[in-house]
Amino acid sequence: MRHIIFLLILCLLNLLSTATAAPFGERIAINSNLLKQERQVQVLLPESYNSNPSATYPVIYLLDGDYNIHGISGMLDMLANKGQLIPDVILVAIADKGTESYRNFMTPNFKQPNKDSASLFASHLITELKPYIQKHYRAAEKSILIGQSIGGLFVLNTLVEQPTSFTHYTAVSPSVWVGQNAIVEKAQKQLLTNLNAPVSLYLSLGDETRMGMYDFINVLDSAPNPQLTWQFKHYPDENHNSVGLIAIRNNLKHIFKGWHLAEQKQATMSATELVAHYHKLLTNWHLKQPIPGSVAQSLMRYFYRNKQVEKIPQFVQQTLTMLPQSQQIIVSKQASYAGHFDSPEMALAILKGIENDQQHSISYLKDVAKTYQQLNQPQKAKLYYKKALNLALKQNANQWQLNIIKEKL
Repeated sequence: MRHIIFLLILCLLNLLSTATAAPFGERIAINSNLLKQERQVQVLLPESYNSNPSATYPVIYLLDGDYNIHGISGMLDMLANKGQLIPDVILVAIADKGTESYRNFMTPNFKQPNKDSASLFASHLITELKPYIQKHYRAAEKSILIGQSIGGLFVLNTLVEQPTSFTHYTAVSPSVWVGQNAIVEKAQKQLLTNLNAPVSLYLSLGDETRMGMYDFINVLDSAPNPQLTWQFKHYPDENHNSVGLIAIRNNLKHIFKGWHLAEQKQATMSATELVAHYHKLLTNWHLKQPIPGSVAQSLMRYFYRNKQVEKIPQFVQQTLTMLPQSQQIIVSKQASYAGHFDSPEMALAILKGIENDQQHSISYLKDVAKTYQQLNQPQKAKLYYKKALNLALKQNANQWQLNIIKEKL
């Protein structure tokens, strides 16, 4: 009997370790008809993905994904999820099959275009991988292709050959020198003729002197095109490997410029102006997401600071017609202010008004539980913390989220 119990405990521990062993999302195998082989990608969804089922997310396609995913995923967690300097994104880290295979698919064959593996791999991304991601995930229209070194050359080649396949291109220290700067001549001949819709290019360089970057920049300078916006940043204090993290971070902040408004800026805007700002951004980006939490707080602060509290219910109702994905964050901030300045009973009534819509939100359930605590109703508070914990486990929430809820229980 003891032996059986011991085996059961070992099985349970094994299951628990398996459940927490994949912090970088879901690894997916895709059979490519174009490449005649199975390809793998790692899809990392934002932490908010399950809490707002109608939201959509821009997609980052990251080359050399198994090598780069650790650094980029951590950076995105701070930049988007926790810092909210950019919207939440889906990260698709594209695996390779070893160094030789990777270099073969990343390096254009400038002398024999009919045997160009790089063009073939680009077609795989565009006609096989992107449709797969759009079908299986809530992907927005915005897509970003990121590559470094030889992957950066692949990014430039894809921009030249099929420029409207992605919305934004990020080439970090691209190997322009390959084939005696052959991508430069190719860009001179093809880039402008193929460009018929707005795209953007972000170039960066570390402390390197032989990458051939400036020859490519001269092409962009000598033949400006209103459809192509581009920028270049030199990082002389970073090397070939370290430059990627800081360059990509800065590129993403520029791509999503306007998403983050500093507190000083928010303080100069009315609640109506803040809502209009984010409605315009989301409309222009064809994106459905909640506004940052700091902005929702500024909306409520505006009415309390200007002694217009009686206008809040109507304002919230009007705002949610323009920003429907922001229901949870706006109403929760409304309840928080009401609980502080008026009463916990009022806060609970406000939260209960959206309960049917927010059963998928861990944050909402925690807010209700906290309000019951303020009302000195520990059993009801415990009930909602249990709901939050069950939902967090179901959604495979991050460990810090589980720790907070468990501590409350």
